[in-house]
Amino acid sequence: MNNIPEFTVTQLNRSIKDLLEEKFDYIKLIGESGPITIANSGHMYFSIKENDEVISCICWKGNSERLDIKIEEGTEYNFYGRVTSYSKFGRSVYQLIVDQVEYSGAGSILKLIEDRKKELTQSGYFDKKHKVILPKYPKKIGVLTSSSGSVIHDIINRIEDRFPLTEIQLYPIPVQGKNSHIEIINYLNLIEELTSDKKPDLIIFARGGGSLEEMMPFNEIDLIKRVFELKIPSISAIGHETDYTLLDLVCDLRAPTPSAAAEIAVPNQAQVYSYLSDKRISLMESLKKKIRDPENFIIKFNSSTGILTKRIYEIEKKIENFLSSNLKILNNFFLSKKSFIYHKSLKINNFSPIQKINLFENKIYSLNRDNKIFLLNKFKFLKKNISFLERVIKSSSLDKNLKKGYAIIKNDESLIKNIKTLKSHDQFSIFMSDGKILIKK
Repeated sequence: MNNIPEFTVTQLNRSIKDLLEEKFDYIKLIGESGPITIANSGHMYFSIKENDEVISCICWKGNSERLDIKIEEGTEYNFYGRVTSYSKFGRSVYQLIVDQVEYSGAGSILKLIEDRKKELTQSGYFDKKHKVILPKYPKKIGVLTSSSGSVIHDIINRIEDRFPLTEIQLYPIPVQGKNSHIEIINYLNLIEELTSDKKPDLIIFARGGGSLEEMMPFNEIDLIKRVFELKIPSISAIGHETDYTLLDLVCDLRAPTPSAAAEIAVPNQAQVYSYLSDKRISLMESLKKKIRDPENFIIKFNSSTGILTKRIYEIEKKIENFLSSNLKILNNFFLSKKSFIYHKSLKINNFSPIQKINLFENKIYSLNRDNKIFLLNKFKFLKKNISFLERVIKSSSLDKNLKKGYAIIKNDESLIKNIKTLKSHDQFSIFMSDGKILIKK
Protein backbone atom coordinates (compact mmCIF):
# COMPACT_ATOMS: atom_id res chain seq x y z
CA MET A 1 0.00 0.00 0.00
CA ASN A 2 3.04 2.28 0.31
CA ASN A 3 3.36 2.77 -3.46
CA ILE A 4 -0.27 4.05 -3.95
CA PRO A 5 -0.24 7.71 -5.09
CA GLU A 6 -1.37 10.12 -2.42
CA PHE A 7 -3.12 13.42 -3.22
CA THR A 8 -4.86 16.20 -1.42
CA VAL A 9 -8.23 17.29 -2.82
CA THR A 10 -6.65 20.39 -4.30
CA GLN A 11 -3.79 18.39 -5.81
CA LEU A 12 -6.21 15.88 -7.39
CA ASN A 13 -8.47 18.57 -8.82
CA ARG A 14 -5.46 20.36 -10.32
CA SER A 15 -4.08 17.12 -11.74
CA ILE A 16 -7.42 16.28 -13.35
CA LYS A 17 -7.63 19.83 -14.74
CA ASP A 18 -4.11 19.53 -16.20
CA LEU A 19 -4.88 16.13 -17.73
CA LEU A 20 -8.13 17.39 -19.34
CA GLU A 21 -6.56 20.53 -20.71
CA GLU A 22 -3.56 18.59 -22.02
CA LYS A 23 -5.66 15.79 -23.55
CA PHE A 24 -8.37 18.04 -24.95
CA ASP A 25 -6.32 21.10 -25.83
CA TYR A 26 -8.72 22.37 -28.53
CA ILE A 27 -11.66 20.37 -29.82
CA LYS A 28 -14.74 20.54 -32.03
CA LEU A 29 -17.90 19.31 -30.30
CA ILE A 30 -21.09 18.55 -32.26
CA GLY A 31 -24.34 18.78 -30.35
CA GLU A 32 -27.67 20.53 -29.79
CA SER A 33 -27.76 23.71 -27.75
CA GLY A 34 -29.75 23.58 -24.52
CA PRO A 35 -31.26 26.49 -22.52
CA ILE A 36 -29.09 29.64 -22.69
CA THR A 37 -28.45 32.08 -19.83
CA ILE A 38 -26.62 35.38 -20.21
CA ALA A 39 -25.29 36.68 -16.89
CA ASN A 40 -25.10 40.36 -15.91
CA SER A 41 -21.37 40.12 -16.59
CA GLY A 42 -22.12 39.29 -20.22
CA HIS A 43 -20.85 35.69 -19.99
CA MET A 44 -23.05 33.09 -21.71
CA TYR A 45 -23.88 29.81 -19.92
CA PHE A 46 -25.56 26.90 -21.70
CA SER A 47 -25.36 23.15 -22.20
CA ILE A 48 -24.69 20.92 -25.19
CA LYS A 49 -26.65 17.70 -25.41
CA GLU A 50 -26.85 14.54 -27.46
CA ASN A 51 -29.74 12.26 -26.58
CA ASP A 52 -29.42 11.93 -22.76
CA GLU A 53 -25.79 13.03 -22.58
CA VAL A 54 -25.10 16.65 -21.50
CA ILE A 55 -21.99 18.80 -21.01
CA SER A 56 -21.92 22.26 -19.46
CA CYS A 57 -20.45 25.15 -21.47
CA ILE A 58 -19.42 28.74 -20.98
CA CYS A 59 -18.61 31.44 -23.51
CA TRP A 60 -16.85 34.46 -22.03
CA LYS A 61 -18.28 37.89 -22.84
CA GLY A 62 -15.45 38.83 -25.22
CA ASN A 63 -15.83 35.61 -27.21
CA SER A 64 -19.64 35.82 -27.12
CA GLU A 65 -19.59 39.23 -28.79
CA ARG A 66 -17.27 37.92 -31.52
CA LEU A 67 -19.31 34.83 -32.41
CA ASP A 68 -20.27 34.68 -36.10
CA ILE A 69 -23.77 33.42 -35.34
CA LYS A 70 -26.36 33.74 -32.60
CA ILE A 71 -26.81 30.53 -30.60
CA GLU A 72 -30.44 29.39 -30.29
CA GLU A 73 -31.83 26.65 -28.08
CA GLY A 74 -32.71 23.40 -29.85
CA THR A 75 -30.36 23.91 -32.83
CA GLU A 76 -27.39 21.69 -33.65
CA TYR A 77 -24.01 23.45 -33.96
CA ASN A 78 -20.28 22.75 -34.15
CA PHE A 79 -18.81 24.18 -30.93
CA TYR A 80 -15.05 24.93 -30.78
CA GLY A 81 -13.20 25.31 -27.50
CA ARG A 82 -11.13 23.82 -24.66
CA VAL A 83 -12.15 21.38 -21.95
CA THR A 84 -11.35 22.29 -18.37
CA SER A 85 -12.49 21.47 -14.83
CA TYR A 86 -13.20 23.52 -11.72
CA SER A 87 -14.72 23.25 -8.24
CA LYS A 88 -18.07 24.87 -7.63
CA PHE A 89 -20.32 24.72 -4.58
CA GLY A 90 -18.38 21.79 -3.12
CA ARG A 91 -18.45 19.81 -6.36
CA SER A 92 -15.85 19.11 -8.99
CA VAL A 93 -17.18 19.57 -12.53
CA TYR A 94 -15.77 19.88 -16.02
CA GLN A 95 -17.00 22.08 -18.88
CA LEU A 96 -16.23 23.28 -22.39
CA ILE A 97 -15.02 26.85 -22.78
CA VAL A 98 -16.44 27.86 -26.18
CA ASP A 99 -14.76 30.52 -28.30
CA GLN A 100 -16.39 29.87 -31.72
CA VAL A 101 -19.61 28.32 -33.10
CA GLU A 102 -20.77 27.31 -36.57
CA TYR A 103 -23.81 25.55 -37.93
CA SER A 104 -23.50 21.79 -38.02
CA GLY A 105 -24.05 21.26 -41.74
CA ALA A 106 -26.88 22.27 -44.10
CA GLY A 107 -29.39 19.98 -42.37
CA SER A 108 -29.10 21.90 -39.11
CA ILE A 109 -29.59 25.25 -40.85
CA LEU A 110 -32.53 24.02 -42.94
CA LYS A 111 -34.28 22.70 -39.83
CA LEU A 112 -33.83 26.03 -38.08
CA ILE A 113 -35.15 27.93 -41.11
CA GLU A 114 -38.10 25.58 -41.45
CA ASP A 115 -39.02 25.99 -37.76
CA ARG A 116 -38.91 29.77 -38.11
CA LYS A 117 -40.91 29.64 -41.34
CA LYS A 118 -43.62 27.57 -39.66
CA GLU A 119 -43.84 29.99 -36.73
CA LEU A 120 -44.00 33.10 -38.94
CA THR A 121 -46.51 31.50 -41.35
CA GLN A 122 -48.88 30.70 -38.50
CA SER A 123 -48.63 34.34 -37.37
CA GLY A 124 -49.63 35.57 -40.86
CA TYR A 125 -46.38 37.31 -41.81
CA PHE A 126 -46.35 35.72 -45.29
CA ASP A 127 -50.04 36.15 -46.20
CA LYS A 128 -50.61 37.48 -49.73
CA LYS A 129 -53.24 39.93 -48.50
CA HIS A 130 -50.44 42.01 -46.93
CA LYS A 131 -48.51 42.38 -50.22
CA VAL A 132 -48.62 45.78 -51.96
CA ILE A 133 -48.29 46.65 -55.66
CA LEU A 134 -44.90 48.00 -56.75
CA PRO A 135 -44.79 51.54 -58.22
CA LYS A 136 -44.83 51.54 -62.04
CA TYR A 137 -42.43 54.47 -62.47
CA PRO A 138 -40.36 54.78 -59.25
CA LYS A 139 -38.52 58.09 -58.87
CA LYS A 140 -36.14 56.76 -56.19
CA ILE A 141 -35.04 53.21 -55.41
CA GLY A 142 -33.22 52.36 -52.20
CA VAL A 143 -30.81 49.42 -52.61
CA LEU A 144 -29.65 47.65 -49.44
CA THR A 145 -26.57 45.63 -50.35
CA SER A 146 -22.81 45.54 -49.99
CA SER A 147 -21.09 48.69 -51.21
CA SER A 148 -18.41 46.56 -52.86
CA GLY A 149 -18.78 43.67 -55.26
CA SER A 150 -20.62 43.14 -58.51
CA VAL A 151 -24.20 43.17 -57.14
CA ILE A 152 -24.58 46.94 -56.76
CA HIS A 153 -22.87 47.56 -60.13
CA ASP A 154 -25.19 45.09 -61.85
CA ILE A 155 -28.25 46.78 -60.37
CA ILE A 156 -27.05 50.31 -61.21
CA ASN A 157 -26.13 49.37 -64.79
CA ARG A 158 -29.41 47.53 -65.36
CA ILE A 159 -31.57 50.38 -64.03
CA GLU A 160 -29.64 53.03 -65.97
CA ASP A 161 -30.00 51.01 -69.18
CA ARG A 162 -33.72 50.46 -68.71
CA PHE A 163 -34.95 53.68 -67.05
CA PRO A 164 -32.25 56.29 -66.34
CA LEU A 165 -34.77 58.75 -64.84
CA THR A 166 -34.83 56.69 -61.63
CA GLU A 167 -32.47 57.80 -58.85
CA ILE A 168 -30.60 55.00 -57.04
CA GLN A 169 -29.89 55.38 -53.31
CA LEU A 170 -27.30 52.94 -51.95
CA TYR A 171 -27.54 51.88 -48.31
CA PRO A 172 -24.36 49.84 -47.68
CA ILE A 173 -25.04 46.89 -45.38
CA PRO A 174 -23.04 43.84 -44.28
CA VAL A 175 -24.56 40.89 -46.10
CA GLN A 176 -23.33 38.21 -43.69
CA GLY A 177 -22.36 37.86 -40.08
CA LYS A 178 -24.11 37.51 -36.72
CA ASN A 179 -25.28 41.14 -36.34
CA SER A 180 -25.87 41.94 -40.01
CA HIS A 181 -29.65 41.84 -39.63
CA ILE A 182 -29.47 44.42 -36.82
CA GLU A 183 -27.67 46.89 -39.11
CA ILE A 184 -30.26 46.26 -41.85
CA ILE A 185 -33.07 47.01 -39.36
CA ASN A 186 -31.30 50.23 -38.35
CA TYR A 187 -31.11 51.30 -42.02
CA LEU A 188 -34.83 50.58 -42.49
CA ASN A 189 -35.64 52.72 -39.47
CA LEU A 190 -33.48 55.50 -40.91
CA ILE A 191 -35.15 55.27 -44.34
CA GLU A 192 -38.69 55.53 -42.95
CA GLU A 193 -37.72 58.59 -40.92
CA LEU A 194 -36.72 60.47 -44.11
CA THR A 195 -38.95 63.22 -45.45
CA SER A 196 -41.27 62.29 -48.32
CA ASP A 197 -39.11 64.05 -50.93
CA LYS A 198 -36.03 62.02 -49.91
CA LYS A 199 -37.70 58.70 -49.13
CA PRO A 200 -37.38 55.98 -51.82
CA ASP A 201 -40.50 54.70 -53.60
CA LEU A 202 -39.13 51.14 -53.60
CA ILE A 203 -36.54 49.11 -51.66
CA ILE A 204 -34.40 46.27 -53.05
CA PHE A 205 -32.62 43.84 -50.70
CA ALA A 206 -29.77 42.27 -52.68
CA ARG A 207 -26.70 40.08 -52.29
CA GLY A 208 -24.86 37.53 -54.41
CA GLY A 209 -24.87 33.79 -53.91
CA GLY A 210 -23.40 32.05 -50.88
CA SER A 211 -23.74 29.21 -48.44
CA LEU A 212 -26.80 28.68 -46.23
CA GLU A 213 -24.80 29.91 -43.27
CA GLU A 214 -23.87 33.14 -45.07
CA MET A 215 -27.53 33.71 -45.93
CA MET A 216 -28.71 33.38 -42.31
CA PRO A 217 -28.98 37.16 -41.59
CA PHE A 218 -31.87 37.20 -44.07
CA ASN A 219 -33.61 34.45 -42.10
CA GLU A 220 -33.55 36.28 -38.75
CA ILE A 221 -37.01 36.69 -37.18
CA ASP A 222 -36.37 40.29 -36.05
CA LEU A 223 -35.57 41.33 -39.64
CA ILE A 224 -38.62 39.52 -41.05
CA LYS A 225 -40.93 41.28 -38.60
CA ARG A 226 -39.38 44.68 -39.39
CA VAL A 227 -39.78 44.20 -43.15
CA PHE A 228 -43.40 43.13 -42.57
CA GLU A 229 -44.04 46.50 -40.89
CA LEU A 230 -42.29 48.39 -43.71
CA LYS A 231 -44.55 50.98 -45.38
CA ILE A 232 -42.43 51.07 -48.57
CA PRO A 233 -42.84 48.35 -51.26
CA SER A 234 -39.92 45.91 -51.32
CA ILE A 235 -38.21 43.35 -53.57
CA SER A 236 -36.01 40.54 -52.28
CA ALA A 237 -33.07 39.49 -54.47
CA ILE A 238 -30.93 37.32 -52.22
CA GLY A 239 -28.55 34.79 -53.78
CA HIS A 240 -29.20 32.79 -56.92
CA GLU A 241 -32.50 31.58 -58.33
CA THR A 242 -32.30 28.28 -56.41
CA ASP A 243 -31.59 30.00 -53.09
CA TYR A 244 -34.42 31.10 -50.85
CA THR A 245 -34.66 32.95 -47.54
CA LEU A 246 -37.50 33.97 -45.25
CA LEU A 247 -36.95 37.53 -46.50
CA ASP A 248 -38.16 36.35 -49.94
CA LEU A 249 -41.48 35.34 -48.39
CA VAL A 250 -42.16 38.55 -46.46
CA CYS A 251 -41.20 41.02 -49.22
CA ASP A 252 -43.85 42.16 -51.68
CA LEU A 253 -41.98 40.43 -54.53
CA ARG A 254 -39.07 38.01 -54.94
CA ALA A 255 -36.59 38.30 -57.79
CA PRO A 256 -34.44 35.30 -58.75
CA THR A 257 -31.28 37.48 -59.00
CA PRO A 258 -30.28 41.10 -58.26
CA SER A 259 -30.23 41.87 -62.01
CA ALA A 260 -33.74 40.50 -62.32
CA ALA A 261 -34.81 42.71 -59.40
CA ALA A 262 -33.55 45.76 -61.31
CA GLU A 263 -35.56 44.69 -64.38
CA ILE A 264 -38.70 44.20 -62.28
CA ALA A 265 -38.26 47.50 -60.44
CA VAL A 266 -38.27 49.81 -63.48
CA PRO A 267 -39.89 49.75 -66.92
CA ASN A 268 -37.96 49.46 -70.16
CA GLN A 269 -37.48 52.98 -71.57
CA ALA A 270 -37.67 51.63 -75.15
CA GLN A 271 -41.06 50.15 -74.41
CA VAL A 272 -42.13 53.39 -72.70
CA TYR A 273 -41.03 55.40 -75.76
CA SER A 274 -42.90 53.01 -78.04
CA TYR A 275 -46.00 53.25 -75.86
CA LEU A 276 -45.82 57.07 -75.81
CA SER A 277 -45.29 57.13 -79.57
CA ASP A 278 -48.36 54.97 -80.12
CA LYS A 279 -50.33 57.23 -77.79
CA ARG A 280 -49.10 60.33 -79.67
CA ILE A 281 -50.19 58.87 -83.02
CA SER A 282 -53.54 57.88 -81.54
CA LEU A 283 -53.99 61.38 -80.09
CA MET A 284 -53.13 63.04 -83.41
CA GLU A 285 -55.61 60.85 -85.27
CA SER A 286 -58.24 61.65 -82.67
CA LEU A 287 -57.60 65.40 -83.02
CA LYS A 288 -57.72 65.21 -86.84
CA LYS A 289 -61.00 63.36 -86.65
CA LYS A 290 -62.42 65.96 -84.27
CA ILE A 291 -61.41 68.68 -86.79
CA ARG A 292 -62.68 66.78 -89.88
CA ASP A 293 -66.07 65.93 -88.45
CA PRO A 294 -67.16 69.58 -87.87
CA GLU A 295 -65.88 70.54 -91.36
CA ASN A 296 -67.97 67.81 -92.97
CA PHE A 297 -70.94 68.83 -90.90
CA ILE A 298 -70.60 72.49 -91.98
CA ILE A 299 -70.33 71.48 -95.66
CA LYS A 300 -73.42 69.30 -95.38
CA PHE A 301 -75.23 72.07 -93.53
CA ASN A 302 -74.41 74.64 -96.23
CA SER A 303 -75.68 72.31 -98.96
CA SER A 304 -78.83 71.56 -97.02
CA THR A 305 -79.62 75.24 -96.31
CA GLY A 306 -80.20 75.93 -100.06
CA ILE A 307 -82.82 73.19 -100.24
CA LEU A 308 -84.34 74.37 -96.98
CA THR A 309 -84.55 78.00 -98.20
CA LYS A 310 -86.40 76.91 -101.35
CA ARG A 311 -88.89 74.87 -99.36
CA ILE A 312 -89.47 77.78 -96.94
CA TYR A 313 -90.20 80.08 -99.91
CA GLU A 314 -92.72 77.61 -101.34
CA ILE A 315 -94.42 77.25 -97.96
CA GLU A 316 -94.57 81.03 -97.53
CA LYS A 317 -96.34 81.35 -100.90
CA LYS A 318 -98.87 78.70 -99.93
CA ILE A 319 -99.53 80.41 -96.59
CA GLU A 320 -99.92 83.78 -98.29
CA ASN A 321 -102.46 82.39 -100.78
CA PHE A 322 -104.30 80.60 -98.02
CA LEU A 323 -104.50 83.72 -95.86
CA SER A 324 -105.64 85.98 -98.69
CA SER A 325 -108.48 83.62 -99.61
CA ASN A 326 -109.57 82.87 -96.06
CA LEU A 327 -109.33 86.40 -94.70
CA LYS A 328 -112.23 87.48 -96.93
CA ILE A 329 -114.33 84.57 -95.66
CA LEU A 330 -113.49 85.42 -92.04
CA ASN A 331 -114.24 89.09 -92.59
CA ASN A 332 -117.70 88.36 -94.02
CA PHE A 333 -118.36 85.92 -91.18
CA PHE A 334 -117.49 88.47 -88.50
CA LEU A 335 -119.62 91.16 -90.20
CA SER A 336 -122.66 88.90 -90.20
CA LYS A 337 -122.10 88.00 -86.54
CA LYS A 338 -121.69 91.65 -85.66
CA SER A 339 -125.05 92.48 -87.26
CA PHE A 340 -126.71 89.57 -85.50
CA ILE A 341 -125.35 90.65 -82.08
CA TYR A 342 -126.44 94.23 -82.69
CA HIS A 343 -130.07 93.26 -83.38
CA LYS A 344 -130.16 90.93 -80.35
CA SER A 345 -128.84 93.70 -78.07
CA LEU A 346 -131.66 96.02 -79.20
CA LYS A 347 -134.24 93.39 -78.23
CA ILE A 348 -132.61 92.87 -74.83
CA ASN A 349 -132.67 96.58 -74.07
CA ASN A 350 -136.40 96.70 -74.92
CA PHE A 351 -137.16 93.86 -72.51
CA SER A 352 -134.70 94.87 -69.79
CA PRO A 353 -135.14 93.11 -66.31
CA ILE A 354 -133.64 96.06 -64.40
CA GLN A 355 -136.93 96.98 -62.65
CA LYS A 356 -137.43 93.41 -61.41
CA ILE A 357 -133.87 93.32 -60.21
CA ASN A 358 -134.30 96.59 -58.25
CA LEU A 359 -137.51 95.25 -56.61
CA PHE A 360 -135.75 92.07 -55.52
CA GLU A 361 -132.84 94.11 -54.18
CA ASN A 362 -135.20 96.16 -51.97
CA LYS A 363 -136.86 93.01 -50.62
CA ILE A 364 -133.49 91.43 -49.86
CA TYR A 365 -132.32 94.58 -48.07
CA SER A 366 -135.49 94.68 -45.93
CA LEU A 367 -135.17 90.98 -44.99
CA ASN A 368 -131.51 91.40 -44.16
CA ARG A 369 -132.25 94.35 -41.86
CA ASP A 370 -135.09 92.52 -40.05
CA ASN A 371 -132.97 89.38 -39.58
CA LYS A 372 -130.15 91.44 -38.15
CA ILE A 373 -132.45 93.07 -35.56
CA PHE A 374 -133.89 89.68 -34.64
CA LEU A 375 -130.51 88.13 -34.11
CA LEU A 376 -129.29 91.04 -31.97
CA ASN A 377 -132.34 90.73 -29.69
CA LYS A 378 -131.81 86.98 -29.50
CA PHE A 379 -128.14 87.41 -28.49
CA LYS A 380 -129.12 89.89 -25.72
CA PHE A 381 -131.65 87.44 -24.32
CA LEU A 382 -129.17 84.57 -24.32
CA LYS A 383 -126.53 86.77 -22.70
CA LYS A 384 -128.93 87.58 -19.80
CA ASN A 385 -129.72 83.87 -19.33
CA ILE A 386 -126.02 82.95 -19.30
CA SER A 387 -125.30 85.65 -16.70
CA PHE A 388 -128.12 84.39 -14.55
CA LEU A 389 -126.90 80.79 -14.75
CA GLU A 390 -123.38 81.91 -13.78
CA ARG A 391 -124.75 83.57 -10.62
CA VAL A 392 -126.74 80.45 -9.79
CA ILE A 393 -123.66 78.21 -10.25
CA LYS A 394 -121.48 80.46 -8.13
CA SER A 395 -124.09 80.68 -5.31
CA SER A 396 -124.51 76.87 -5.26
CA SER A 397 -120.76 76.01 -5.23
CA LEU A 398 -119.40 73.64 -2.53
CA ASP A 399 -117.19 76.25 -0.85
CA LYS A 400 -120.04 78.77 -0.50
CA ASN A 401 -122.42 76.12 0.93
CA LEU A 402 -119.76 75.08 3.47
CA LYS A 403 -119.27 78.73 4.46
CA LYS A 404 -123.07 78.99 4.99
CA GLY A 405 -122.77 76.28 7.67
CA TYR A 406 -123.36 73.14 5.69
CA ALA A 407 -121.12 70.05 6.21
CA ILE A 408 -120.21 66.97 4.14
CA ILE A 409 -119.82 63.47 5.57
CA LYS A 410 -117.54 61.00 3.76
CA ASN A 411 -116.10 57.55 4.34
CA ASP A 412 -112.80 57.64 2.43
CA GLU A 413 -113.94 58.98 -0.93
CA SER A 414 -117.58 57.82 -0.66
CA LEU A 415 -120.25 60.44 0.16
CA ILE A 416 -122.65 59.52 3.04
CA LYS A 417 -126.08 60.79 2.20
CA ASN A 418 -128.34 59.23 4.90
CA ILE A 419 -128.31 57.96 8.52
CA LYS A 420 -128.62 54.32 7.44
CA THR A 421 -125.35 54.51 5.50
CA LEU A 422 -123.72 56.41 8.37
CA LYS A 423 -124.57 53.66 10.87
CA SER A 424 -122.87 51.03 8.73
CA HIS A 425 -119.40 52.70 9.01
CA ASP A 426 -117.04 52.53 12.01
CA GLN A 427 -115.44 55.84 11.10
CA PHE A 428 -116.13 58.79 8.84
CA SER A 429 -114.88 62.29 8.10
CA ILE A 430 -116.82 65.55 8.40
CA PHE A 431 -115.77 68.30 6.02
CA MET A 432 -116.57 71.95 6.97
CA SER A 433 -115.43 75.31 5.62
CA ASP A 434 -112.37 75.47 7.86
CA GLY A 435 -111.19 71.80 7.54
CA LYS A 436 -112.18 68.23 8.29
CA ILE A 437 -112.45 65.98 11.37
CA LEU A 438 -112.23 62.17 11.62
CA ILE A 439 -114.93 60.53 13.78
CA LYS A 440 -114.46 56.98 15.10
CA LYS A 441 -117.31 55.11 16.80
